[in-house]
Amino acid sequence: MVSEQAGGRRLPVARHPRVAMVVAAVAMAAVGVPGRAVTTVPQVRHLIYSFTWGTTNQTEVHTSGMPDSASGGGGSGGMLVAVPGSTGSASGISSFGGGASDRGTITVDVMRQQSDGGLVVNVSEQATERRSAPVATCVAYGDLTVVCDPNKKITVEELTLLRLLGSNFVDPSQLDAARHWRRQQQTGTSSSTSDFTIAKNANGMMTIDETRVETDATGARPQTSEVTGTIAYDFARTVPTSIDESTMMRSEQGEQYQTVKSQTDLQLQSDSSASKS
Repeated sequence: MVSEQAGGRRLPVARHPRVAMVVAAVAMAAVGVPGRAVTTVPQVRHLIYSFTWGTTNQTEVHTSGMPDSASGGGGSGGMLVAVPGSTGSASGISSFGGGASDRGTITVDVMRQQSDGGLVVNVSEQATERRSAPVATCVAYGDLTVVCDPNKKITVEELTLLRLLGSNFVDPSQLDAARHWRRQQQTGTSSSTSDFTIAKNANGMMTIDETRVETDATGARPQTSEVTGTIAYDFARTVPTSIDESTMMRSEQGEQYQTVKSQTDLQLQSDSSASKS
């Protein structure tokens, strides 16, 4: 239910056995169905994260031995600003690239927890450039599933945070002897495999390493993304206090090869529940 082109990288569309029920709940919340509208329920928790986001795009085009003097964004989906002027050679390979960045804050209001464990939240983004996003209602699950109002904008950095907010994201019963666990998701022709390992644990203040591989065979440009990240996680408060995530996405279409590198960093700035503990 969430999709955005981010520097050529398509966000996975969430699929879940409870999606139909969740979408219905989100829709009712959006239109204000009496007695069911999430927006009328007082928030139970208020979180604010600062974020920085940046991406660079490098595209190589194999030509017929002639230099390519064209410039452009290389299929950025509007998320990248192209650097004028490409480089070409008689070898028949031309390359060009671009980049974009932004920073700001993400606000999350936790509204309630559903009977199926889904955490209902309202999320919005306030950016210094053009990535601001209005309030959207989403449901986050501990298995990384995120379902949002399909009519609202959800950014990459918002999704990076939301996927870690679900209850039981860290479930001690699922850890192996190496303090590792795996999450796998499949959506049609898209798949994601995430491996998490608790590298440190100081009285519930955890450092978690993540590696993730995402594939998307949708459309004419198959994509493969390799993600590495470090998560500082407060087990007692069940929230990440910081996220550092790097993504390298590779795709090809005909004789065009694209590499998109992205960096997303989030830092918890305030948590209303901290003053209550």
